[in-house]
Amino acid sequence: MASTLNITHLSHDLQAGKSYVSFVWADDPSKRLGLEVPFGTSIDGVQAAAREALRELSSELDASELVTPGAAG
Repeated sequence: MASTLNITHLSHDLQAGKSYVSFVWADDPSKRLGLEVPFGTSIDGVQAAAREALRELSSELDASELVTPGAAG
């Protein structure tokens, strides 16, 4: 079953020139995620920008190396 993520916030940091989108899982409000999206993303474009940010995160996580603290390596 697919998760439903509600987009709860779109914020713009004018000084830093960055924008962020926040998600909350519909079935578990304790699960939250915030990701950077292109600066100035509009309300009309937030779903597409949020989807792309999720794809990029998924790709980064999929390619990541997992390290156990204290493990020889």
